[in-house]
Amino acid sequence: MSRITVWVVLKWVVALTIALIAIFPIWWTINVVFALPGEPVSLNPRLWPTSLSAGLQKIHMIFTETEYLRAYGISIAYALLTIIGVLLIGSLAAFEFSLFEFPGRRILFGIVMLALMVPTAVTIIPTYLLTSRLGWLNTMQGLVVPGLASAFALFMLVQFMRAIPKDMIEAARLDGAGHFQIYWHVALPLCRNALVTLAILTFIQTWGNYMWPLIVASRPEMYTVGQVVGLFNSPLSHHTVDTVMTANLLAAIPPLIFFLIFQRQIVEGVAMSGTKG
Repeated sequence: MSRITVWVVLKWVVALTIALIAIFPIWWTINVVFALPGEPVSLNPRLWPTSLSAGLQKIHMIFTETEYLRAYGISIAYALLTIIGVLLIGSLAAFEFSLFEFPGRRILFGIVMLALMVPTAVTIIPTYLLTSRLGWLNTMQGLVVPGLASAFALFMLVQFMRAIPKDMIEAARLDGAGHFQIYWHVALPLCRNALVTLAILTFIQTWGNYMWPLIVASRPEMYTVGQVVGLFNSPLSHHTVDTVMTANLLAAIPPLIFFLIFQRQIVEGVAMSGTKG
């Protein structure tokens, strides 16, 4: 009994330590934002915010005196369009790879899986050259289209769709359902948890994507939130520490909200993807 008690206490200590390490930078950022200008930041760190009105004034200043709202709109459109495209293309491809036989299926799937092992830096230059030749620089399609074919999305959805009973597909076909109707009315509803998980992970990845927007969207009117925050964090920036922290906090709020709302679906989806197949 003592061993069990010690083990439980040890697990709780480790879990709380990891949680504290993960939460402390966010909490420290909030303390810096919601504090009066001029208060010490690093020499005298505070455990609680000291001025709500000062933090709200900094947020108002960021939104009114910079192009942060425009960047918010660009990033939201970029994320939503990417999510729609990844879900549509990934689910269509996974439907074919997991439930039907066709010549070269294993070879094609293996080639797609090899893409997971290729570093992103290797594909940036050819992708940029192709985007440039298509005339998509500083456009929304230049931001969105190169990221629609996701090998991770295909791999994740294939694990779910392989578990769909073939008898269900045959029954739908005998009832007169066409190929697309089987995909839309049978496969997609059964993969709802996977689709929700993939949508959330895609949003978090797209919202935090800095390198590709920096390369393909060089005009200020197409800046994403990541690029604007990068300007605040630049060594040549003349902004104070609390203003920089405010910009970083505003950039972190959307993915934090999404994760807190849908964290159960994320855990369930990842767990089920590891057990199916």
